Amino acid sequence: MTTATVFWNGPSVKQFYHIPPQPLEIGCNFILDHRLVHHVCAYDMPTINSLGDRTHVDVKYWTRRMYASGVWQIFKSTINHERHRNINGYCSGTMALVLALQLGATAIDLLGCDWTITNNSIYDEKYTWRAFPPTKHNKEKFKLFEMLSDIVPITVVHAQPREILGNHVHWCKPEDYLAKID
Repeated sequence: MTTATVFWNGPSVKQFYHIPPQPLEIGCNFILDHRLVHHVCAYDMPTINSLGDRTHVDVKYWTRRMYASGVWQIFKSTINHERHRNINGYCSGTMALVLALQLGATAIDLLGCDWTITNNSIYDEKYTWRAFPPTKHNKEKFKLFEMLSDIVPITVVHAQPREILGNHVHWCKPEDYLAKID
């Protein structure tokens, strides 16, 4: 059984940067500024351009077909489900969740999911091309989340469980999660 640890960029993620290395770690955008992970997902070209040459030899980088070049590999989902075909993700975070399944994860621990609490990212100062933080969640992302949680157990580690993700996910308090992995 392989649990993927997926780092999103909501402010609540900061409390997890110090955890011991996990067997499969996936992060988004500028995650390497705080933690070395196995895989990095980026969804848009301005982010990829901002990362520039700040790549690490032991990390695999994933993006959409139109932006793949150099170290950035094409992310194309092979997951098929009756509700979604050819899932490619809708942002770096949902791409990271789908990638976890593609890499064989049998469970996912999601850190930094602050959907419906804030649209802020810990990297907002790096997104200089944005006038304001975009809304992180939408109907399609919720559907994708629900579909993925039908395939593999997803545990959202957060102090504030929210019904918005439905009863398809498990919730774990940060202190319980930290006690479990330390």
